[in-house]
Amino acid sequence: MSQHKELTKQEIESLIGFLDYFQNSGNTFYEVVNGYYKESPEVGCFREELDRTGFLIVFNWHEWLADHEEFTDLAQPIEEPIRNADLDTLRKLMTSYIRGDRFNEGLFIRAVLNGHITCILLRLKALKDQV
Repeated sequence: MSQHKELTKQEIESLIGFLDYFQNSGNTFYEVVNGYYKESPEVGCFREELDRTGFLIVFNWHEWLADHEEFTDLAQPIEEPIRNADLDTLRKLMTSYIRGDRFNEGLFIRAVLNGHITCILLRLKALKDQV
């Protein structure tokens, strides 16, 4: 059982509301400005919603990733390990992407482009009725 803030169905639905945006590969998720990634307004809104809902959690994400190596290589698909992931795992993975981006600029955008965020949101949608 998680010791983190419980999420409501409405909070989960608000995050799932971004699924169509992330599934559309024709969307512009970022631009490069002066050599730095500038996320699209929609990606920024998604990040804000992650904070607002309390989806992101405080834990030792670096240690967790070391124990879950299947998530460390962004070039590798994550559909299989996510297929049976519980809500706590989804929260830890998303938190790891967000926190990791602070130390490795562009990590979150790479997770978007490689479909990892879409995969997490699809699994979240499947789990929605269990909350």
